[in-house]
Amino acid sequence: MLWFGTLLGMGAIQMQMISRTILVDDLTGKASLTGIVGLGFAPSMLILSMFGGVAGDRMEKRTLIQITQLASAIMALVVAVLIFTDVIIWQYLLVASVLQGATFAFQMPARQAIIPRLVGKDRLTNAMALSAGGMSMMAIAAPAFAGYVYGSFGPEYVYFTIAAMYLIAVLMTGRIQKVPPEVTAKGRNVLHDVWAGFSYARNNRVVLLLLTSGLVVAILAMPFRLQFPVFARRLYGEIDPGTGLYEFDPNMIGLLLTFAGIGGLLGTIGIANLKEGSRRGLIILIGSVMTGVAILLLASFEAVYVGLFVMLLVGVAESARMTLGQSLSLELTEPAFRARVSSIYMMTFGLMPLGALPLGFAVDAFGARASLLVVSILVIAAGLAFLIGAKSLRRLT
Repeated sequence: MLWFGTLLGMGAIQMQMISRTILVDDLTGKASLTGIVGLGFAPSMLILSMFGGVAGDRMEKRTLIQITQLASAIMALVVAVLIFTDVIIWQYLLVASVLQGATFAFQMPARQAIIPRLVGKDRLTNAMALSAGGMSMMAIAAPAFAGYVYGSFGPEYVYFTIAAMYLIAVLMTGRIQKVPPEVTAKGRNVLHDVWAGFSYARNNRVVLLLLTSGLVVAILAMPFRLQFPVFARRLYGEIDPGTGLYEFDPNMIGLLLTFAGIGGLLGTIGIANLKEGSRRGLIILIGSVMTGVAILLLASFEAVYVGLFVMLLVGVAESARMTLGQSLSLELTEPAFRARVSSIYMMTFGLMPLGALPLGFAVDAFGARASLLVVSILVIAAGLAFLIGAKSLRRLT
């Protein structure tokens, strides 16, 4: 039931990402504003993630997940009504993005921490791969479906569908048993627990390396992934003389993202079948380098069919880096700190504006291809630096 609820929630997120990005681009025609709205979730996630981690360690996890799913459904419904009544402006979408970050800050640590309680430590990597595989399946179907609905019926119907998916996810999550916290925390100060989470991560060398490598690559590479519809329009589309905006079929954007989902699914199947003693740390580091190579290929070739292959490679690399990184972090963390360590991992997404905002302005000033070329070089350099220097992580099995 948790897995089915996660499928619906992740599918809704995938649909929202592509629809919101295309809609802001339609409303403004500016990659910089699209980047600001797309990364609007980051500040609230950065500020609230550790509080969400404390809540995930202190509170009953199932109820916490349901509350955030219901909040997401209400936000999607409000946006759908604003579009339907033709009063939508990009600033409203920015507010929705900020609020989405706040709900994620509380939902994701609890959801990650609940998995070991349901399956046990021995099955954790396999369960994380199953979870990531479900997300990849949604990444295959949801963008293509969102692109079709957006192009055929309009963005408001995408958001109505998203709201319905979140509501069904609430019902699915309600079918699992309640999962109480590991320890009671009556009388303890919340800020004390926040600091305890940071201290635990700092003193666990391998966990710290996993978080640090994930942070660096997220700042450099994830903005490209989140703003992919903007790049697709500028790499493969044409400027409409009447509007001055880039035009590219939303269905093709959905197809490109579908190939990324297929790559992610292939990667998670490989991860789920890793044998005991596999060099999982090395696989994570190679995945970071592969991400940079994929972006380099995307910047170097103009053909759409090359873009399809590249997005397949992006999906495989992201799966290796993110799925294994999260599962190893949970494996190596004591149960009482799992939600807080997961929240630190989520905070890395809150720092993505450090890469996304400069990237958006660079696209407007220098073009998409030149901007991606610089990003690819930085990601490859960072990946090689960790591959060479992080020996304890490289040797992790």
